[in-house]
Amino acid sequence: MEKLVYSIQEVAELLGISRSYAYELVRNGTIPALELGKKRLVPKEKFTEWINGRKEK
Repeated sequence: MEKLVYSIQEVAELLGISRSYAYELVRNGTIPALELGKKRLVPKEKFTEWINGRKEK
């Protein structure tokens, strides 16, 4: 089954940045994320759009 969301750790690994910097980018809204309770997840589709430079609608 294909993943629909990435963890912050996975996003950090994909971007080649530290986990703490990835959390900072999520907190300030640079990287789009969902909050599920205390957990933050990055939707794969939104991440792909963000990485390709598309604006959110």
